[in-house]
Amino acid sequence: MRHMHIPQQMQVPVDFESRDLSRRIKELRPVVWREGTDFCCLLGPDPQEGIFGCGNTAEAAMKDWETHLRERIENASITDEVAQYAIDTLNISKDDVW
Repeated sequence: MRHMHIPQQMQVPVDFESRDLSRRIKELRPVVWREGTDFCCLLGPDPQEGIFGCGNTAEAAMKDWETHLRERIENASITDEVAQYAIDTLNISKDDVW
């Protein structure tokens, strides 16, 4: 899957091992960045094709992103590459791999 290039200096570090994060965030690891006064969260090539969320804090952006993720998964078509990637990733257990 293609990913949007977001300059490193705009990216917000996220501790994907934090107990405060949901499994979906931990597994899919969307990129979080600051744009002006807003925070954005994205999985995919760009905000139009990808799964995108925004908010006034990084936490709010990730929460908004999860809302859009749930909607996208519920309405996913077989041709929606980003949704299918998310579904496949979330359905694979670490136990299935090893």
